[in-house]
Amino acid sequence: MIGKKMASRIKATVLSAVMTATVFISPAAYQMTQVTAADKTVNHDFVTTSSTADDATNKAKIDISGFRGATTLTFNFETDFTGDVTIGTYGNNIAEDPWWVGADTTPAVENQQSVITPKNGKFSFTYKVPASITDVVKTVGIGVWYPKDGTIVTLTTISGSGSGSTDPGTPGEQEKPVTENTKSGSWSFKDNGDGTADISSTLTAEIDDQDMDYLLTAKHDEESYIDPETGESTWQEGDPINSHKFAFSEFGLEDLTSVAIQSFNYTITSDEEISKLEYGGGINVEVESPADTEFVKGKDGYWYNDQGAEDMEKYGDKFEIEPHGGYAVNNAGTYVEVVWDVPKDVQPYVSNWVTDTVGFQFWYAQAANPPEGEDYAEVSEIHLKSASCTYTRTLTVPYNKTVNKKIGKVLTPGSDESTNQYKFSLADLGLEHRDLVSAVKFNVTSSADLTKFTGGAGISVLDTNASVSNGWFMPDSNVTVLEPEKKFEIMWIIPEKIRKDIDVISADGNLMFGAWYAGEDAPTITLDSIDFYEFISNEEDLTVEPEKIELAVGEEQELTINVPGCSFVSSNSNVAIVEDGVVKGLAVGQSNILVTTPEGQEKTIVVKVAPAPVTTVVTTVVTTTVTTTAVTTTTAPVTTVDPDEVIDWSKVLYGDVNLDKDVSISDVVKLNLYLLNPVANKINATARENAQCLYDGKVDTNDSSVLMNYCGMIITIDKLGPQEGQKVPFE
Repeated sequence: MIGKKMASRIKATVLSAVMTATVFISPAAYQMTQVTAADKTVNHDFVTTSSTADDATNKAKIDISGFRGATTLTFNFETDFTGDVTIGTYGNNIAEDPWWVGADTTPAVENQQSVITPKNGKFSFTYKVPASITDVVKTVGIGVWYPKDGTIVTLTTISGSGSGSTDPGTPGEQEKPVTENTKSGSWSFKDNGDGTADISSTLTAEIDDQDMDYLLTAKHDEESYIDPETGESTWQEGDPINSHKFAFSEFGLEDLTSVAIQSFNYTITSDEEISKLEYGGGINVEVESPADTEFVKGKDGYWYNDQGAEDMEKYGDKFEIEPHGGYAVNNAGTYVEVVWDVPKDVQPYVSNWVTDTVGFQFWYAQAANPPEGEDYAEVSEIHLKSASCTYTRTLTVPYNKTVNKKIGKVLTPGSDESTNQYKFSLADLGLEHRDLVSAVKFNVTSSADLTKFTGGAGISVLDTNASVSNGWFMPDSNVTVLEPEKKFEIMWIIPEKIRKDIDVISADGNLMFGAWYAGEDAPTITLDSIDFYEFISNEEDLTVEPEKIELAVGEEQELTINVPGCSFVSSNSNVAIVEDGVVKGLAVGQSNILVTTPEGQEKTIVVKVAPAPVTTVVTTVVTTTVTTTAVTTTTAPVTTVDPDEVIDWSKVLYGDVNLDKDVSISDVVKLNLYLLNPVANKINATARENAQCLYDGKVDTNDSSVLMNYCGMIITIDKLGPQEGQKVPFE
């Protein structure tokens, strides 16, 4: 029941750990610093001259607004000239009074100058940005002062480094990149005092692909493949590209409701040793949201952490959220683990479709060992070997009690199921069949400091639940905590789709905790205790009588319900409604009345409404000579049936919300529009039946999530709609 899924997880984790160990060719020390851009194309020609005019061709004010906060700027040139070149600065535009500063201004900013000999037609000039203008500089005045004979010197690219130490340190004193967002393994709990609690849990999900190897090539971005006439990309598999996009579903995140994406961790390898690596990324966001940096460019739905100088000049005032910086890692060596944070002001706008993506971008790499006789060389290719996503899920769950169970079980990480996992019998909690387990927290101690823990959790679920098979549920991704050290806690919020069907009664009901990987030295893991966040029901089992009602138009029938405070929802309020526990027939047709208790028990009442009965009136007229009997027949008005409110079972195809006889992403759009505004985006009864992708008698975001999983090829079409054992109404 557990073994097959668990075994594949453990295998992927162990192989990934082996891969990590084998590719660690040289333990390079590195530090991460913020930068604003990397190796941005300029292609400006300087033509040397003896002229000193302001518009002389040997001078130019170079826009560096995309390099906000950089402490050094490197200007990279190409030329056919083989002699010494004298190059330097002559001033700076800044974003505040006095607007222009140089050696002859007050306050003064010293100009800088260098004499450089090109090698193989290339050379670079590094400008140390004065601390007084680091955050406000907009342009740097660059001049080529020698030679003065009309030589062409082309500024090809600019790169910038951020503030902070560039001291590479020594092996054993490495400072790994650390996220500035909520860290993996964090959690929070708040008792709302009303039978609910707010619980959040931050965990990491890894892509289980031990063979991952995406070749990334600098200076070949997505934009370079856009056909200017058609606007379509001409990129084909095998063409060089500097980025790769991962769908959220690849991380096993099949449900992104109530989730905030915090950060992504990537493993990078190189065939050459790298002294400096610069990178960035992007992520899908809601279209036209404040974070949508692409909308102003005629595109939509993406946020990039860097915008080049041209973009800032053209669109900068239209960006509602200011572009953030990228990252630089010094002394990256041949193996490096890097982090990319989703800024806190962007997180609320990240799109929650499982088919949406996050992108990693390789901007620039400088070789640690340039060819003999060369002072500088670039590394053009790197390999993207692994990816993980750290996310926070926050849910309001039923809660009124916490129970701590002491365990003290020592586990040995690995693939041996007899030693790598522990099962807790849920029957030991003493719960009744309607009591709930809303969350569990595993309290763990390691025998050594850890840089990463990878394990798993699972729980027994009743076979009647359509979301699981063989009575067992495990998340679609491993449970991973980064940098947990010796003591750590893992909060697992039980998904709503299985919460009511957890097997807390039978002897077969178990909660499982497993340890797959905890480091190359395989330290032992002790499950000290488990905290159970429970909801103990105070309600009786719900009974509603009658469960089937036949009325005529205009008639009423009272329901007998044993639980007070129930709510009622009619699947067709034009046909029948419930007011104060009384069912009223309004029009000919059929409707399901969903009765829900304050604690969430549900029952469905089937209501059929027939036409009002025919009334016959007899009138007698009497005279002195003749007696005449006249009979007049009067028929009560019959309310017509709205054909849009009757299910056409010949058109029922679960998932086909737009009734085009096909299930596709357009049905997701149709369903989401209906959920946003059912009045403005009305759908008929057949479409509402088709929308019940998670067949539970109601149309809500759970149906949208299931439908998106089908469109994302995560589940098959037979998982949409009623599952085995579920009844289809009126069929």
